[in-house]
Amino acid sequence: MNVDKSIGMFLGLAIGDALGAPLEFKEASSPDSILKKYATGGAHNVSIGEWTDDTSMALAIANSLIEKETFDADDIMQKFCNWYEKGEYSTRGRCFDIGGTVGVALRSYSKTLNNSEYLQPYRGRTARDSSGNGALMRMAPVIMVATDRFHATQLATQQTLLTHGSNLCVEYSLMLAEELYFGYPIARFEKYKLPLDINENEVMSGGFVKETYEAAWWAFSTTNSFEDCIIRAVNRGHDADTTGAVAGMIAGRHYGHRNIPSYFKDNLMWYDELFQTALDLSYVEYKDARDA
Repeated sequence: MNVDKSIGMFLGLAIGDALGAPLEFKEASSPDSILKKYATGGAHNVSIGEWTDDTSMALAIANSLIEKETFDADDIMQKFCNWYEKGEYSTRGRCFDIGGTVGVALRSYSKTLNNSEYLQPYRGRTARDSSGNGALMRMAPVIMVATDRFHATQLATQQTLLTHGSNLCVEYSLMLAEELYFGYPIARFEKYKLPLDINENEVMSGGFVKETYEAAWWAFSTTNSFEDCIIRAVNRGHDADTTGAVAGMIAGRHYGHRNIPSYFKDNLMWYDELFQTALDLSYVEYKDARDA
C-alpha cells in the first residue's frame, strides 16, 4: 500500500475519533449546529483534539505489530489490558472510555494472565446482542501490514475475535478489511450499504456494528473530501467517535495523509507519536508466525 495512503488511514482513524468524541451519546446535530472542528466537552469532557478508546486500541495493536513483526494475539491482548488497567496508550494515563463487550473480554483475559493453562487470547462473545463496533474501529493497523487481500481478511478476523466473536462482527470486519485494503467500496458488498439518497435523519449511528459500517460508508460516498466525510459522519451523533474513526479510516485511505487539512493534524493530541507509529508500521516486514 502507498505509504501516504497507509498513514492517512491510521491518522484518519484518530482524527475522526477526536472530532466525534465531544458528540458521543448526543443526538444528531441540527443543520445550524454542525460541528466542523475539534471541540471540548461531551460525556468524557474531552480536550481539543483528544481521542478515545478507538485510537488507544489501534495504537496498542500497532505497537505490537511493530515490535513482533507478526500478529501475536497474546501480546496484543496484554497491551489492551495495559491500556485498560494502567492507562497506557491513553492521553490521560488512564482508560476513560471503553465499550461493554471489550470490557468483558479484557476482564476475562486478565483473570487468566497468571495461569498459562487458561491463557487463551480470543475472548470475543458470540451472542448477536454483543455485535458492537469495537473491533471495526481499530482495523487500520492490521490492514497496513497485510501482504495481500487474503492476509488482510485473515488478520481482520484474528483481531476481531480477540474481543468480538459474533458472526455479524466478523462479517462486517471482513468487508471493511477488504475495502480498506483496496481503498474503495466493493460492488458485491453494495447490499450492505445505505442508498445514497436516503434521508439523513434515517442514518443510524449507534454502537451496533451494522450501523457504524453503514454510516461511515454513507458519509464517505456522499462527500468529496476527507474533512467533509468525517464532519458528516460524526454529526450523526450517538457513537460519534467510532463512526468518525471508521469514516476517517476510509477517507484517510482514499485521500491520503497529504490531503488531510493541516488543522486536523496540527491540533490532534499526540500527533507526532501517532505519525511516527504509522510510519514505522508502514515499513514493517511482516513475518509469518511460524517463522517468527
